[in-house]
Amino acid sequence: MWFSWLILFVCVFLSAKCDARTIKWLTHDFAPYYILSGPDKSQGRDESIISLLEQQLPHINFERVIIPSGKVIQELANLQSNACALSLYKNKYREERVYFTHQSSTAGLSPSIAMHQKLSVALDIESSKSVSLTNLLVNKKLTLGVSMNRSYGSEIDKIINTTPNTNIVIRPTRDTLSTLTYMLNLKRIDILLGYPSEHYYLAKTMGFSDNLTQRMLTEAPKLSYGYIGCTKNEQGAEDIATLNQQLKLIKQTEDYKQVLTRWLPNDLKPKLTLHLQ
Repeated sequence: MWFSWLILFVCVFLSAKCDARTIKWLTHDFAPYYILSGPDKSQGRDESIISLLEQQLPHINFERVIIPSGKVIQELANLQSNACALSLYKNKYREERVYFTHQSSTAGLSPSIAMHQKLSVALDIESSKSVSLTNLLVNKKLTLGVSMNRSYGSEIDKIINTTPNTNIVIRPTRDTLSTLTYMLNLKRIDILLGYPSEHYYLAKTMGFSDNLTQRMLTEAPKLSYGYIGCTKNEQGAEDIATLNQQLKLIKQTEDYKQVLTRWLPNDLKPKLTLHLQ
């Protein structure tokens, strides 16, 4: 008799497990958002936000899939593949193909440029002042490094895509920003577009922190927001509704705020913390 009950219990358990709803997350090897190896493994900003959501949703299976960062939007737009991704910019092209949460999933300081310390001195650019990307490209004729298939917000994207006679180096490689940071340190490019936490983390881990510096951009807002995007189908709509509600809850916690400031240099942490209050 007990054996029959055991079989029934196992069958019910397996059935529930198999029928449980699953959210597939598209992740990629891109520190400091996802850190897949080394002493800081699993301490990336975005993967930590996904873990906070997972704690809030114990009844939903979270599956993580690693794909190249440049293929995230392409995969989300595939109606045959249900998936979600964190910290995406919204733009018209993407919103036509992907569902987005109303709640932001991440907030960070807006795109900045990294440059060699010697160049900042030569151009007489004070560390406390923002600079114009258009001026650096058009008037100073500097060579800009950018990652392929990334959006930096509508204004910055417009400058990159429509400003004539600019020198732009685009890298589609797997370790795009690492490659560009290495080129920047060797002065093969003049300026590198990215985000403060990216510049800080890479310069620190690659041993270039004393050589490179950052400047905020006048064309960018003070903060940039990322959103969760999911496949634009029935399951995607359900996932977006669930995740949007949970974002409201975790954004009120100290854990969430600590995750967002984890990989900022100490001098920039107060700027973001102030906006998160």
